[in-house]
Amino acid sequence: MVILDIPLLMENKLNKNNFFIVFIDANKKEMKKRLKKRASYNEKVFKKLKKFQLPLEFKKKKSNFIIKNNFKISSVKKNVKIIKRKIIKNERSSS
Repeated sequence: MVILDIPLLMENKLNKNNFFIVFIDANKKEMKKRLKKRASYNEKVFKKLKKFQLPLEFKKKKSNFIIKNNFKISSVKKNVKIIKRKIIKNERSSS
């Protein structure tokens, strides 16, 4: 299993039929607040990148799994483990 974190995966048509797409759903205000804390944060770059992105609802619909990120590591880890088990089970049943 290989996990790739590619923000513009769908926009660049990098997703393949055999990929499992996991959408991380996070509170927009909290996400922006955390981004602003980064030393490399640049508002102009952020706005430009946002223009290239497909609507989030479209991405959610195209995703195989959705994780609600409440910014609590234990919750996110639990959801990742559940998804991993589902993917492994699916791979075994399709072989």
